[in-house]
Amino acid sequence: MIREPSYSPQVEGVLNTLEAGLDVRLLNAVCDAIDLICDHGDDAQVRREQLLTRMDNPVWKVSVRDARHDWFVLWWPHGNVATIYYIGEI
Repeated sequence: MIREPSYSPQVEGVLNTLEAGLDVRLLNAVCDAIDLICDHGDDAQVRREQLLTRMDNPVWKVSVRDARHDWFVLWWPHGNVATIYYIGEI
């Protein structure tokens, strides 16, 4: 199932900062991860690691592939929407 992304306010801020910055490789890596989540959200490669938030809500963790940064995306499917809760480092 292909899903549309929905971003938390924190994620929108991170994306705006990345788009305004000079780190095109990191921006592309984040966009690739979001595309993978939206286009293949039911596949094992985006559902390998599940975490629980402080409120005991499950989220899927997807690593962002960039040799210089250890970032990840936290997301959860809601029907035809992929809610992106967090993008960044631990």
